[in-house]
Amino acid sequence: MTNFHGHPTRRLATDYLTLDYLIDAGPRLVRLSLKGSDINLLGEAPDVGWETPGGYYHLLGGHRLWASPEEPGVTYAPDDSGLSVREIPEGVELLWEPKTGEGGLAKFIRIEPETDRAALRFIHRITNRFSYPVTYAPWAITVLPLGGTAYLPCPPAGEDFQPDRALVLWPYVRWNDSRLGLHEAGLTVKAEAAMPPIKIGAFSASGWTAYERDGILLFKCFEPLVGEYSDKGCNVEIYCSDKLLELETLAPAMYMRPGQATEFSEIWEIHTGEAVQEILAEFE
Repeated sequence: MTNFHGHPTRRLATDYLTLDYLIDAGPRLVRLSLKGSDINLLGEAPDVGWETPGGYYHLLGGHRLWASPEEPGVTYAPDDSGLSVREIPEGVELLWEPKTGEGGLAKFIRIEPETDRAALRFIHRITNRFSYPVTYAPWAITVLPLGGTAYLPCPPAGEDFQPDRALVLWPYVRWNDSRLGLHEAGLTVKAEAAMPPIKIGAFSASGWTAYERDGILLFKCFEPLVGEYSDKGCNVEIYCSDKLLELETLAPAMYMRPGQATEFSEIWEIHTGEAVQEILAEFE
């Protein structure tokens, strides 16, 4: 058993990568490394957190599952306890349940490493544990270290006179932010330290987003589903502060009666060498 800033972890390992996940909190994936490397591709934020109506929320870092739209009393529920772990032949399942009698959204992540390449398959699921219907969407948030560049592909989708794309900015973002790059293929955000927060979003029909740092590309791909999205229609969002970057993917919101659930799947691939340049060539 390994350890992540005081939290016990377990490890999934293949011939291509290793992945550590918490076994007492989360669900949270906290370390991702290529085989033979001790470099954590995920961001670590053990000292980051904030007060919520339910108590203090510890971000910790890594990859987590949230629900959209944000609602402090629901989506910020502290998850330092209540996690169960089920190891399966394909990988592992992590389930967090709200405290009995309080209601909330249960969070589930199924992780399946691929055996023939540096890749992972995920199923994210939120389940309504309230006694009344709610409308939320699975929101997969990956914390990454500063020093790289995030990519949000959003190329032209038509040739007529109708608009086909929209860029969403949060109130604290400025158009002239030096980290924001506009390209024919889409948007980029440079993850630089000592800068104020920036957050952008868009609906990407390309079905992927990525983060490149020191020649290693973490590539997240998903199916861009049709439906109603929060945050003015975004299915990809990028947030960067002076401590970390978040690569965020979302599914459409789903009306859920008590006990009903909604899922969102994605695949992570890790690329190095010429493959990185080939994938990002359209942004050059």
